[in-house]
Amino acid sequence: MRNRVADIEIRSGADSIRAWFFVPDSAQGPSPCLVIGHGFGLTRRCRLYEIAGAFADAGYVVLAFDYRGFGDSGGSPRQVVSFRKQLEDWCSAIAFVRTQTEVDPDRVITWGFSLGAGHALTAASRDLRIAAAVAVAPMFDGLSSTIAAMRRWTLWTFFRIVGRGIRDLIAAALGRPPVMVPIAALPGELGLLTTEDAYPGYQAMAPTDFNYDTAARIGLLFWTYRPGLRLRRFDRPILVFPSVRDEINPPGPTVRWTRRCPTATLVELTCAHMDVTTEPHRERIIASTIEFLREQVPSREIE
Repeated sequence: MRNRVADIEIRSGADSIRAWFFVPDSAQGPSPCLVIGHGFGLTRRCRLYEIAGAFADAGYVVLAFDYRGFGDSGGSPRQVVSFRKQLEDWCSAIAFVRTQTEVDPDRVITWGFSLGAGHALTAASRDLRIAAAVAVAPMFDGLSSTIAAMRRWTLWTFFRIVGRGIRDLIAAALGRPPVMVPIAALPGELGLLTTEDAYPGYQAMAPTDFNYDTAARIGLLFWTYRPGLRLRRFDRPILVFPSVRDEINPPGPTVRWTRRCPTATLVELTCAHMDVTTEPHRERIIASTIEFLREQVPSREIE
């Protein structure tokens, strides 16, 4: 199926975010739209184009965007993970698609990977017009993810990350450039994520010019973000893909909370966290998402 793809700019706060906007040629009238956000430190050029294209091939409008300070989006300082600002970017992306003639404003779906999956749930829980949400290898519990990361650190790595985090918070308070730390590294090296699959997984996803650094403050703040708790009151369809082999976002809290949500569908994967974009896992995620959407938020051509 052929799709029209535009590289667009969307205002978010005082800056702008860049996004790909996919419109299926087969779309007739306002259609459901997936808004897609990526994981921790990742950008839309980390394999989101192919995933978004697959959903567009199924008849859905898709918007895949970069957070401010990352990838092609504006904003400074660069490489700073801010939960508040990234959720603002989700709101800006959702507001934009609702103004487009190709989109049915009451059939917008949030879809995210890892940290982006946590944001997809948070954004949907705050916006009662969101029709459904999809969470892939979700970061639903920052506390368990932080503990899992720390178990991989040496004592020297722990002190270096904490030290850099404190220096970065001081730098932010004084208006100085961020103090950086690698997002991912090989086991035993300095990095926030040091599982066996972390650094090779980022390398497999990312373009050659990918920036592996992030502001170190996130290492001290990640545990505070627990979007999975919102599942207690979430009342719209949500599809959740935890992996029983995920050592970055441990599946335990995600599975427990998801099973308590009456509107949730659980599809368990058996791959490492960073392998979700490799086959056969990628194809299963895409196929299961399309099956879920055709039942919950069908496109016009299927209705």
